[in-house]
Amino acid sequence: MRRSPDQRDDDRLLREGARRFLEETCPWTPRPPDEAAQDEARRAMAQLGWFGLGLPEALGGAGADALQALAIIEEAGRVLLRRSLAADVLVAPRLMRAAGGALTSLAPGLAAGTVRFALVPEDPGTGIGATRTGSGLRLDGRSALALDAGTATHWLVEAGGRSPNGAMLLCVAAHPPAVEVRRLIDGRAGAVLTFDGLNLPDTSVLATGHEALARMAEIRDCAVAALVADAYGALAAGLDLTVGYLNQRRQFGQTLGSFQAVQHLMADAFCNLETLRSLLLWTAAALDGEPMERRRAARAAKVTLGREGLAAASRLIQASGGIAMTEEYRVGHVYKRLQVAAGLHGGTEAQIRELATATLSPEGRPDDEASAA
Repeated sequence: MRRSPDQRDDDRLLREGARRFLEETCPWTPRPPDEAAQDEARRAMAQLGWFGLGLPEALGGAGADALQALAIIEEAGRVLLRRSLAADVLVAPRLMRAAGGALTSLAPGLAAGTVRFALVPEDPGTGIGATRTGSGLRLDGRSALALDAGTATHWLVEAGGRSPNGAMLLCVAAHPPAVEVRRLIDGRAGAVLTFDGLNLPDTSVLATGHEALARMAEIRDCAVAALVADAYGALAAGLDLTVGYLNQRRQFGQTLGSFQAVQHLMADAFCNLETLRSLLLWTAAALDGEPMERRRAARAAKVTLGREGLAAASRLIQASGGIAMTEEYRVGHVYKRLQVAAGLHGGTEAQIRELATATLSPEGRPDDEASAA
């Protein structure tokens, strides 16, 4: 992804400002802050313009691209922020550029921080069905795990995604009785939503048919990109912390970082981290490109997160020793964060199968390669 000098300056200032704010306002602590403190931090983020960053200028936003949105998510990962920013900073603004209608009416609330979105994928087994009624829609079924659905004001719901005949992308006002909160191993809150005849107005529909399937695919790829950015930020901060520890902790009259075996361990972790960064940059560029290229990039990045990313986090624990297994030390929490990220929106093995399909099938290859096969 080529950036002009002005864009690079903007990127640097955005990243530096986000890091400074998050380290001062939302520093990592072993125990999660209370809801009031997290709400106050969100209001401060809104005042900084984070939630309006990706909105088009016609809706009062800054028109930022995916790389800038992912930079904020990456910095949030460095402090292991308890609430995901993916839906509000990356996904919802991109949908508002294209979907229009009822969704764009929520843009002022999103920019002000009063509207909070959550991504709600349907359960692969049971699915979610939306049936037309005389007065609107009826929603039935069960979702997969959705981050922060319990604290969101609106849900972006995938329904009927197995076939274009019944596929719908919906924006649903949060319905608390549908929420089953799940506490994740990294301390964040997820939820599974159960819909049992929930009545919705027709204005809830953002897209149907093939358009809905295309939007769902874009949402999933954006969600994966956000997971990778968050994981990269967490892992980079964990590596910095571990290197600092190794250069201070002394054993046998010298620092642990002076031992060649430890240096090799950190070199391997750094190579894993840089591999993840390269694929994150590819994904950021591909989000604004062709759907198949976007799909390949997102799947490759997710596979790397589940393999090289977790391997690097394991090396940080190994180098840090017993302290990394305590609740009061951040490195162990970095590993848990990556474990959760690797499992969301399809585990590593599922991503490998999808990557193979996207790469080897005729639909996933350029025309010249497909015709030669």
